[in-house]
Amino acid sequence: MNRTAILYIAERCNQKCVFCLEEDGEWSEFVDPTTQQVYDVLDRLHGRGGRHITFMGGETFFRKDLPRIIARAKQVGFTRVGVTTNGTVLSKPGFIANLTKAGLDFIELSVHGHDEALSNLISRNKVTFDRQAKAMAEIDETGSLFTIVNVVICTENKANLIDVARYVCDTLAHVPVKFKFKFVSLQGWALDRARGGEQTALRYEDVDFIALAEFLRARNARFWFYNVPLCYLGEHATRSHELGVVSIDERYFDMDHRGPNEYYDSGHQLEGRLWPTSSCAECSTLPLCPGIEESYRLANGSCGLRPRGDDPIELVRWALGDRGGDPSHAEQRLAELRQLPRPASFIRNRPEGALRFKHPDEAIPFDITVDPREGDKPGFALTERFVLGYRSRSEADRQPAPHLLALLERAARILTDLDAAGATLEQARTAIMAAPAEGWIAELQTVAARPERKRGKLAVLQPTTATATGE
Repeated sequence: MNRTAILYIAERCNQKCVFCLEEDGEWSEFVDPTTQQVYDVLDRLHGRGGRHITFMGGETFFRKDLPRIIARAKQVGFTRVGVTTNGTVLSKPGFIANLTKAGLDFIELSVHGHDEALSNLISRNKVTFDRQAKAMAEIDETGSLFTIVNVVICTENKANLIDVARYVCDTLAHVPVKFKFKFVSLQGWALDRARGGEQTALRYEDVDFIALAEFLRARNARFWFYNVPLCYLGEHATRSHELGVVSIDERYFDMDHRGPNEYYDSGHQLEGRLWPTSSCAECSTLPLCPGIEESYRLANGSCGLRPRGDDPIELVRWALGDRGGDPSHAEQRLAELRQLPRPASFIRNRPEGALRFKHPDEAIPFDITVDPREGDKPGFALTERFVLGYRSRSEADRQPAPHLLALLERAARILTDLDAAGATLEQARTAIMAAPAEGWIAELQTVAARPERKRGKLAVLQPTTATATGE
């Protein structure tokens, strides 16, 4: 199967969008790869089956070598090449034409407002609307450049989504367009603003998804919804991105964070997702639904969710046909999806090398990390060569309960003694796992050194589908 590659090539951006995911304190700094490094990755991605590719950032168009990179992708053998952008750099006359000559086939353009006030408010850049309007005029003049329009649904534009859709439809009247409406994810700046009390976190019930879908359907517009539980989409549940992803089993290959044979669902990752028993257990579409993010539950609860009762097989059939699959396989695929676990409580994936422990008084596991001591790296306990830390699951863990504290102190004593005795890092980890504090049970797993944490802006591969590429 051909796959779609995603390659991050730029960090810098000229906007500071109020919901920016990239402003995540857990990520280390991303360094733009050189032109040659990009070329090398293109060769590897093509060798692993990539035939379509999307370049992402940051703002990709800040790279002066972008035309060369696009041309190189075509030379390597990629048959469909696209880029993501906020559009503000595309306003220069002739720029789009030069890129299409280099081999550009499609563009993903972020448009979050329909007028100057809203657009510039969200982007926190006073020239965004004007430059995007000029860029859209340039795109429209091509008459053929397929354009995916990304719209993040946030507090600022929740009441103007139809206005945004109308603006885009009218402005890009001569090119094929597909909308991606994504409900804001509580990460990065969006999470910081909610935690700091600057803004109340957006709720699903604050958005009229049905009215938006009706407008788009009346305009014969193509569209997806991202990060929206199916119970809020009514008859438009077929427009759920995650429904299409799980139905076709669309997955991407992560070259850096996972091993050579490990995959993630590109739109249906279970990490950080919940399907609360109180509202989702009886839902007929549970195997197809993206659920809610843990950060959303912490901010808003889950009382707005309600079970659906329609036959999910029809949704799977529709999604398979829409994504280029075989609708006759719907029953088999639904049976497979029903076997996948849907956690009612949040259990975060264990970082590689972390030591996981369970306790009868704790609903979710507790992860301890033991790493080499480097510089002034903070931790719960420091020895001459090692640092002992733990991953907080909630604000309460910043002041651990007595049984949590007992586990950490026990691990710290073991680490101190073994460091003084000259033990290796792996010996220390093994000893901590073998002798937890009273009441705790170690969850055994092969202990391996954790790789250096890298920003999640990497090259990935996912199966090529007609919907994903706009064909």
